[in-house]
Amino acid sequence: MKSANGIRELSVGVRILDCDHREMSETIMELHANELAGRERSLTASLLRKLAHFTHVHFALEEGMMAATKYPAMVLHSLKHQRMIEQLQATVARYSRRGLTLTGLSLGSLDDWHTDHVERDDLDFGLWLNEERPPLPLEGQLRRGPIGRDRLGL
Repeated sequence: MKSANGIRELSVGVRILDCDHREMSETIMELHANELAGRERSLTASLLRKLAHFTHVHFALEEGMMAATKYPAMVLHSLKHQRMIEQLQATVARYSRRGLTLTGLSLGSLDDWHTDHVERDDLDFGLWLNEERPPLPLEGQLRRGPIGRDRLGL
């Protein structure tokens, strides 16, 4: 489901993860807008790097939460994260070398990649985490993160 600003509402039932997913969706929407407007490659490259960095930070947060709560599917989930990071880094590198243009098709694939992961893998984690579990042991240990928002202090 998309919100009024056109960004798909992706909820896994864990507020900090939902905020991250929303920010990632917003960055992907910015990439779409830049390509449609024909803006400079340097701006698109910067947004791709931002998305890659933020995705890496987000995955570390998720995996820290999974380890702290002994999530049984953590190993498989982490392997999927690793594969997605490698694919995203390769996309950034190819784009930066001018070996890749971001068309509607490739941007749609990026959006699908993000959405599919959230709606399948992350939702499974969110459902498991919210299934009659005590609060995370790290609850209350929020700190300012590298992107200026509160993060779990992992």
